[in-house]
Amino acid sequence: MTPNCIDVSTWQGDVDYSRVRACGIVAVIIRAGFGQTEDNKFRQNYRNARAAGLKVGAYWYSYAYSTAEAEQEARACLEILGNRDFDLPIYYDMEEDGQMALGKSTMTAMACRFLDTVQSGGYRGGMYSSPSWFSDFLDYDLLRSKYSIWLAHWASAHSRACDIWQYGEDGRIDGIDGDVDLNLIENWDVIDGDIPEVLPITDDVSTVQKWLNSSYNARLEVDDICGQLTKKNLISALQTILNDTYGAGLDVDGIFGRRTKAAIRNLSRGDTGEYVKSLQAFLICRGHDTGGFDGEFGGMTESAVRTFQTVHSLIVDGIAGKNTFEALAND
Repeated sequence: MTPNCIDVSTWQGDVDYSRVRACGIVAVIIRAGFGQTEDNKFRQNYRNARAAGLKVGAYWYSYAYSTAEAEQEARACLEILGNRDFDLPIYYDMEEDGQMALGKSTMTAMACRFLDTVQSGGYRGGMYSSPSWFSDFLDYDLLRSKYSIWLAHWASAHSRACDIWQYGEDGRIDGIDGDVDLNLIENWDVIDGDIPEVLPITDDVSTVQKWLNSSYNARLEVDDICGQLTKKNLISALQTILNDTYGAGLDVDGIFGRRTKAAIRNLSRGDTGEYVKSLQAFLICRGHDTGGFDGEFGGMTESAVRTFQTVHSLIVDGIAGKNTFEALAND
């Protein structure tokens, strides 16, 4: 799974949006503020994301405990937005533990008060929350009928209809130092205006198949489909590389079993060579953009590894080790 949207706040520091855009990210949701305070990176993030050609939305983190306080937050938000243009809605983020004691009806009323106030200021409103909060503390059906839904569900699939799905919290994207939330825009109608052009993935499955044919005598049909035969030949190529590089003594049978897993050596950023190329081949065949099929473990390859680890509930460290290779081979 490859993200097309991220969300950022002061915690991401100084973001290089040109590099982010080159990763295939087309939209960013920026924290405008929290409580009644502006995020100190909001203006910089807005300006630089716009300059890089990204579609822009915003969110506001709530510390409110009444509808009156929710309206005060909305008015503070409007003042900070300052009549700037946004392509995506302005989302309200309620997740303070103390708010849970207020009950579903009060919390829903608070959300509606904030979002109605924001919409009266000329913006579209949206609600950010998790499946459990939408079940226990917010009236999902009511909010869905009136506003956009941005769902935080960190898993390989989600349980409720939404416009934007936040599926991971510790992704790595070139241009950002440290972790960042990963999102998929699922309903492009949430974009106000033209749907952005999605940058093409650098390499596709046919490139991998040609490599397997020329380097490992795979004799595959080059059809750009990662079917069982392509997967089997990918594992055979990996086994050959482990034998040639590390003297693993594996049977080259195209089966990722116990002995193949034991022979795996960790790959991480800065590594190069045919072993890295096999990792990139697995990732490309799983739909991830590695930034090139070149045998160089750079920022894009690390980002692809982290994204894969996130959606497969693995330890997210950007290092391709035994468990990551096992999941790639057997997915």
